[in-house]
Amino acid sequence: MTANEDIARNASRTNRFPKRRVLVVDDDPTFALLATETLEQAGFRVEVAATAQQATAAFVAFAPDLVLLDVDIPGGSGFDVCRVIRTADANADVPVVMVTGLDDTGSIDRAYDAGATDFLRKPVLWPTLPHSVDFMLRALDDRRALSRSQRKNRALLESLPDAIITISAEALVTEHLSGADDPGEDHALVGRRVEDVFPPEVARAARQFLAGEHGGRSSHEYAVGQGAERRWFEARLRPQADGSLLAITRDVTERRKSKARIEYLAYYDQLTGLPNRQLFAREGGKLLKATAASGQLAALLYLDLDRFKRVNDNLGHAAGDELLKNVAARLSRQFRTRPGVEGVRRVARLGGDEFVVLAAGLDDEKQAAEVAETVRASLTEPFDCAGHKLVVTPSIGIAIYPRDSADVDDLLVKADMAMYLAKDQGRNGHAFFGQSMAIRSLSRLELESDMRRALEHGDFRVHYQPKVDLGSGAFVGVEALLRWTDAERGAVAPDKFIPVAEETGLIVPLGEWVIGEVCGQLRRWSEMGLGHLVAAVNVSVQQFTRRDFAGRVLDALQRAGVEPTRLELEITESLLMRNVDDTTACMKRFREAGVTLSIDDFGTGYSSLGYLRQFPVDSLKIDRSFVKDMHTSDDDAAICAAIIAMARELKLKVIAEGVANADQLKFLRKHRCDQVQGYLISKPIPVDDLEMLLRGGVPGASEYDHTAHHAVLLDPKP
Repeated sequence: MTANEDIARNASRTNRFPKRRVLVVDDDPTFALLATETLEQAGFRVEVAATAQQATAAFVAFAPDLVLLDVDIPGGSGFDVCRVIRTADANADVPVVMVTGLDDTGSIDRAYDAGATDFLRKPVLWPTLPHSVDFMLRALDDRRALSRSQRKNRALLESLPDAIITISAEALVTEHLSGADDPGEDHALVGRRVEDVFPPEVARAARQFLAGEHGGRSSHEYAVGQGAERRWFEARLRPQADGSLLAITRDVTERRKSKARIEYLAYYDQLTGLPNRQLFAREGGKLLKATAASGQLAALLYLDLDRFKRVNDNLGHAAGDELLKNVAARLSRQFRTRPGVEGVRRVARLGGDEFVVLAAGLDDEKQAAEVAETVRASLTEPFDCAGHKLVVTPSIGIAIYPRDSADVDDLLVKADMAMYLAKDQGRNGHAFFGQSMAIRSLSRLELESDMRRALEHGDFRVHYQPKVDLGSGAFVGVEALLRWTDAERGAVAPDKFIPVAEETGLIVPLGEWVIGEVCGQLRRWSEMGLGHLVAAVNVSVQQFTRRDFAGRVLDALQRAGVEPTRLELEITESLLMRNVDDTTACMKRFREAGVTLSIDDFGTGYSSLGYLRQFPVDSLKIDRSFVKDMHTSDDDAAICAAIIAMARELKLKVIAEGVANADQLKFLRKHRCDQVQGYLISKPIPVDDLEMLLRGGVPGASEYDHTAHHAVLLDPKP
């Protein structure tokens, strides 16, 4: 078959290949003609150059996708032209196919040295030429696409806060890709040993992974620098199939600062800087154990400033706050541990004008009285507050460990009772707790008696406060809240009767009654077409720590025919810290059954990331004390934002309670809080009013325009 016949047959394949550009460089007119005809018939555009000078000019002007380049051309060699192409500013990666004689193997070697992609022997098998060209062009497209993908991926990785370090099987850094927050160069660590890059603990773990020992921790935090320049990093180690190791590092300094800030605000009083009730209870419990081991006594002193309300009323709250800070500072100085001073003292503020001092290492009650007198004397010196000289006196109640109680919370209650006795005795003095003070007043006994009668007669009611999903604006659940209206007292505030129920143990039957009522109501809502609602119930410590609690709750759900997923139990952070093993086992039983678990009042107790990872909880509920002022207080705003971000890291849902205005709602939506509840949507209302609200009506018992507020929630604008 002649060359012309080959070309003719190939003509039937016209346009089979895309309109790609091929530069043919050859001074042989016959070769140039046949190459042009063959490629053009296949759909390629062809440009011909006969000399080295024409070839370099055509490469720039024609911008070919492939070059067929003869070895011997006038004005220079094909090798020189190939080198010029490879050093060009643009298009330097195009395939260059050198055309050589059949036996010219030396030229083939020189061609590859010059940067040629492939070679073609003369005489050419013309029918296969378009296919060879197309194959090389597709390979070029793949290489360019891969290069673009690599650049894109690299840009994405560089925009992330993480730095990625590849470590070879020999424990050497082979690649270092800096994150967006890393000012270092990508090649800064390449070639260095893992011990030169990471601290000893991380380096040892990396060596273990490289050796195939995968049982160690894969995530480590370490510090770099000292003082103000100190920063914290997290390294996550990920073994690769080829035996290498990826170390993904992230600067977690701000996260640690946020955690420390949350913990400080959870454990310390913001006004005075003293430990708050939670920290005092935790540290006090440790101190009491140490006291028990020594065989000595400890005294808990409960201080209340006499007639403090008159300072606020007459001079304003700013002066009152200044006085509280001065009192806290003086108590701290008075009881700061000093060399040569026997005993250990702890000072805390419980709230308002109430302070506590825990004095350990005492031999008898007389020494406790001496500590109380020291407190009283230290406060006799006038305080300078907002230009006013103020003198305050304390009423001090004292409870003795272990005589009065072995529990720090119980000691607080009994010292509080003794403090009221000190006030009754004329103030500015102290009184010891006595066994006859088990109940502070007859009215408290009467309240307990009336509560028991109300439970027997069915006088308690459950009101419901709806929750709204911020993503959809829909009502997704309710919180069940206990309410009591007494025939003589009228409506009794929950903060009056709930503490009595906790103290007397009535909270257990009351809580069981509430769960039964809620399960029955959930069944009725299912029958009404409201089966999507999830009801949350607060659980007390006394309920949760009972061995039969989980069984009783699940039985109530079964009797009512309600799916466990529609019940949510809200527990406090302090509950998590009690008998961790039993608490975890109970929570796991609920989780396996499908009951949702939520941490209530988050941020006011033991806000520990470690415990959040350990316990099987589903959601966090931001305490209303932070929500209340977050639109006006930078601290509260920072806490709320940090809690939401932390919950998202742990894949937990976030619910904000106490939402009362549109500014709070706007902040929570901006930071992607999941659900909200509060007076902006509805106050706690009876079930009939709730059902009317869910149907789009305005309950007559409500003081709020729920329809208008719900429209605010549905507004997608942040």
